[in-house]
Order: sequence, then structure tokens, then C-alpha cells
Amino acid sequence: MVESLAVISAAKKHLRSRVAERLKYVAQESIIEQSNKIAETVRSLPEYKTAKTVGVYMHMEIPNPIPRKSGRNVEVRTDALIKNAFDDGKLVFLPRIAHTSQLSEEVQNLFRSAQSQLHSKSNYFPSRFLKMLKMRDHEAVQALLVKNEGTHTFTIKEPSEGEDALETSGLDLIIVPGLVFSKACERIGRGKGFYDNFIELHKTVSQKWGRDGPFLVGIALREQLVREDDATDASINEFPCEVHDQKLDVLVVETDVYRRSPV
Repeated sequence: MVESLAVISAAKKHLRSRVAERLKYVAQESIIEQSNKIAETVRSLPEYKTAKTVGVYMHMEIPNPIPRKSGRNVEVRTDALIKNAFDDGKLVFLPRIAHTSQLSEEVQNLFRSAQSQLHSKSNYFPSRFLKMLKMRDHEAVQALLVKNEGTHTFTIKEPSEGEDALETSGLDLIIVPGLVFSKACERIGRGKGFYDNFIELHKTVSQKWGRDGPFLVGIALREQLVREDDATDASINEFPCEVHDQKLDVLVVETDVYRRSPV
């Protein structure tokens, strides 16, 4: 059993390293093929069909060939998924990383309340935060500029304006990225905590509004699924999770759908 925070942190680091090593050697063609299958599988989910508002991450633009030191930045492409959402009449929200000071005072107070629920992070208030901004249409997504173009090997596009999901009606469904996933709908991100913090805040906001929290859908390349030998190499007895780590409701890997078991 994983017990101490130090053990959990070491286990996460090990699994990130193992999966990143696999991702170094995934061909671009495989990423595109898997991503397209995932987009259609997500489209078939009943929770997706009923969702009116959908938050989707923007995948990192990957150079070809993939730099061998950059495996941890390889992920499922979301361009097909985003186009599907617009075609299906969804209201689509995309992420932007902003300074926490740019959040409204009300949302900042709600965020502090959300953080107080996470005992190991009760005094934590980050300087940067993830916002989900509404996109006008698919053409507006295609016109987005690359953030920090030319400064990083991997680049990502972000919206600069749009309605903030947490200041309007919230999101029915969120497509959640990550680096490592399990079939039990557990995930390990890249260590920044942006999505864990956003989801926890959204749950707090949803309670205030008297509505259910967002349905969380993880999407993963098959190479991102944790394997038995990943864990045994480091004597890890279970998937390492901390109190603030958000569990998914569903994980989609190509045409496979894994649902979280009821508690």
C-alpha cells in the first residue's frame, strides 16, 4: 500500500519516466490514427451525447520526428474531437493558463474554499490557474495563435478571450489530459496540477449552483496505459494517488471504454 507522500511522489516520478520513454518511439501516424478512433469513441458516449457544454484541452503541437527527449509531451490529438463537438452543436470551451489574480474575486474565494477541502494542500494557492473560455466556432479555433512560438520544441495554442465557464453555466463534460492512466480511471498529469485544481474548483462552483459536477473523460494513447511491469520495477503496489488527484469517470483508449467502478 502506498502510504507516505514521499513514496507517492517517487512512484509518480517513476511511472512518468516509464511512460515518457515509451512515448518517445510512437510514430506520428499512430498518434493520428489512435486520436481519430478516440474522437469517434467519445462521440458515442451517452454522457457526451447529452452534454451541452464541453471543455477540451488543446494538444501540444508535435514536431516530426518527435525529439527523443520529449516523450512526456506526446499526447492524444484533440483537433478531430473539437471539430466533432462543434458539428454536434456543443458549446466548446478551450483552456487558457492565466494568473490567479485575473479570476474574479468570487471565483478566487470559491477556489480557496475548494483548496481547503484538500487537507494536504489546504494552504496552497497557485499563482497560475486554468480557465476554460468559450470559442465562437471552429474557425476561431483554427485561427488561434501558437503561444510562445519559437521558444519551445512543443507548442500549444490558447484562446485569448471568451466567456469563462466558471462565470457562466459551467461545463457538463471535460476532456482531461494526462501522462499516465490506469484502466481504473486513475491519472497522473505532468505535475503542474492545473486540471486537478480546475476540476476541484468546478465541483465547488457546481455545489453552489445546485448542479452535478462535470463528467470527466480521460483520453489516452495505448502507450500511456500503466503496465504491470511499470509498477513491479519500482515495487509499486497500487496506482499512486494523492488527495487532490482527480479520478476520471471514463477513460477512452482507441475504441475501448473503461468506466470507474462505483465507490
